[in-house]
Amino acid sequence: MVTLMTISKNTSRNSPDPKPLRFGIISDIHAAGTPGTPAWAQMETDLDKCLEFWKRENVTTVIQLGDLIDGPPEIAGLQYHAVSSLLGRFDGELWHVIGNHCLDLSLPKLLDTVGLHSPHYSFLLQHIRFIVLHAMDITVSSTPENPDDEQRLTLFHNEPWAQPYTGALGQKQLHWLTEELNRAHPLGEEVIICSHLPLLRETTDQRHGILWNHEEVSRLLMTYPNITACLGGHYHPGAAFHTGGIGFVTFPSFANRHIPPSVSCGIIELENGFVTIRDQYQRIIHRLPRGGTT
Repeated sequence: MVTLMTISKNTSRNSPDPKPLRFGIISDIHAAGTPGTPAWAQMETDLDKCLEFWKRENVTTVIQLGDLIDGPPEIAGLQYHAVSSLLGRFDGELWHVIGNHCLDLSLPKLLDTVGLHSPHYSFLLQHIRFIVLHAMDITVSSTPENPDDEQRLTLFHNEPWAQPYTGALGQKQLHWLTEELNRAHPLGEEVIICSHLPLLRETTDQRHGILWNHEEVSRLLMTYPNITACLGGHYHPGAAFHTGGIGFVTFPSFANRHIPPSVSCGIIELENGFVTIRDQYQRIIHRLPRGGTT
């Protein structure tokens, strides 16, 4: 199993920010059908409005939190290439998180389409390290590689909120995550975690489900005082909860943009002691204490 690293929670960020960090956010586009249909045309129009919003706000980086497509598998490739091309109109960096619906396309083809070498990875944005997790590492169709992952697979039957369309992080990925966190802390890097699946029950519901080994993962994350937030999607209404010095956020789905709270995309800003999340109308939908400040 993964060994937890004990770090004093009194540790805080090294110095005030040189400038606020701002980046775009979107989740659960769920591109349905195929290009040329009325539903696709409406999706494209609304997605263009998000691109225009980010351009108007001088956003140069966007994180897409998973479930780009709606499937089914026989048209997943067409959907993924088409919606990726739409997002490719964004004139800046675009980082992808893999969702459960994304896996209607095979993982190798999926990674090739979005230009990734691995479904989990990290990158730096200004002085902050973003760690992107592959929440569907272990699924109902997985063959566990070790005894620890066999135990994690049993969570599908033992965790009441585990659903067949959610999954778990496996041992290799958890080892990688721990190494990333152990490198970031002594370097004074602030960390943001990105996972398509929610990591706390307070940010989802039983029908949508949760990362099967959410308790194991959240317990690991809460030992690191330099983690500011965990960003995810999957739970379409969206939610936020602050605990253990970390803001856990599920961003509302683009697919539900015509349903209150009517959010299609947004901007996240980190400045001083807060994480502020605004939608496409500049309405503040969440304002959470920033990691290391509580």
